[in-house]
Amino acid sequence: MRVPLKWKLYTAVGRYLPFLKIKPPEVDRKAAMTLRPGRNSLLTWEAQESGKTLLKVPVNLQSGRVKKRLAQWMKVPNERTVELDEVGAYVWELCDGKHTVEQIVQLTAGAYKMNRREAEVSVTMFLQMLHERNFIGFYKRTAKKARKG
Repeated sequence: MRVPLKWKLYTAVGRYLPFLKIKPPEVDRKAAMTLRPGRNSLLTWEAQESGKTLLKVPVNLQSGRVKKRLAQWMKVPNERTVELDEVGAYVWELCDGKHTVEQIVQLTAGAYKMNRREAEVSVTMFLQMLHERNFIGFYKRTAKKARKG
């Protein structure tokens, strides 16, 4: 599901000029539930015995010489760590590109004894947060071409 360039420009401009009142594009719920979340390949993670997971996110220091020197002088770490709780770690493991959002919701509801609505709200909010931080990306699997033969 691609966002047209026009909408990207409108939301970027609307962020700085709020009087324009530009709304983000409407997303169809059915289409959103068929998307497949995939993890960012730059991230590493480590599962702990307590059920929590530590995500290690590399910090981008390639933006300029001055910023790089300042980061060295202030001893800024090369990566930051994000800790996921038990449910977040479970959802993170399912973000492998094979499961759809709908399947992740169903598996989470069954594993943690939530009703469907609770699981859908919490999983979709968590996936949105991961997507905003560029920890995951969504893609839609296209239909395979029919084989000739």
